[in-house]
Amino acid sequence: METPLITYNLTDRERSYTGNERNFNLKQIAKVINSPETQERVRLRDMLGYYGHWARTRFGMYPNEGDAVQQIEPAIVTTFLEADDDGTIRHKAEFLGTKAGRIAEQLFKSRTGGFSSAIDEAKPAFFGFDYVLAPNFSSNRGYELALDSVGKHELRAVTLDDMIAAESNEQVDDLLSTITNLNAANTLALDSLNRMMEENEELLSMLALLHNEKSKKESVLDSAGQAAFSTSKLPAQRIFDDINHFKTAHLPRFAEPKAEINSATSRFFNRLKNGY
Repeated sequence: METPLITYNLTDRERSYTGNERNFNLKQIAKVINSPETQERVRLRDMLGYYGHWARTRFGMYPNEGDAVQQIEPAIVTTFLEADDDGTIRHKAEFLGTKAGRIAEQLFKSRTGGFSSAIDEAKPAFFGFDYVLAPNFSSNRGYELALDSVGKHELRAVTLDDMIAAESNEQVDDLLSTITNLNAANTLALDSLNRMMEENEELLSMLALLHNEKSKKESVLDSAGQAAFSTSKLPAQRIFDDINHFKTAHLPRFAEPKAEINSATSRFFNRLKNGY
């Protein structure tokens, strides 16, 4: 849900005894808020806020989403923001569907807590709003604190059961998301198995076709005393081919010398030829 337009002034905290006094350079703050850089962050929904200031205190003004093992999750996002030179600030916020966002939204509906800005006075720089239980500028809430008008229904405060219910809903959402991912993985595995079975069928068909082609080249020998069996002509043909090749092959032979060099050489070759 989105809040109505919230208006407050940096010169009036609407507190007399609690909170911290602030002395902002109003024109500089207004200039930063209305600057193109800040307005771009608002337009692109980059100006996130958290439940409480602890995330910025611990991890800086721009906490990373992976810090603290993903325990940091935004609660709100600023959807509208503008400022005047007199310190008047107008803004809207949208509560996110995270666990922190649901808690902040429940608090808002119960008229508890409010918005607290994150400002670096030294630069100056404006980083957005967080939802806190006790906003320093009490008018930065988005609802009226007076509940004494006739006809308004009674609003109850947030209880521990509300917190537990919000956490339970978040766990159920996580479980459903896990089941969805598992179902998607199973579907992918089944699709892969079906494709493998189809490829296997195609291979079996190819093998059967090759077998049929080979069977056409085989002879069948029938006998009355035994069942018919087949034998291939190919191995026997290879044996005959080897015999014919051996008969016509050029085998190594002894080459007799064409001329005698001397009597000793002649005697040696004669002994070698006659086998000693």
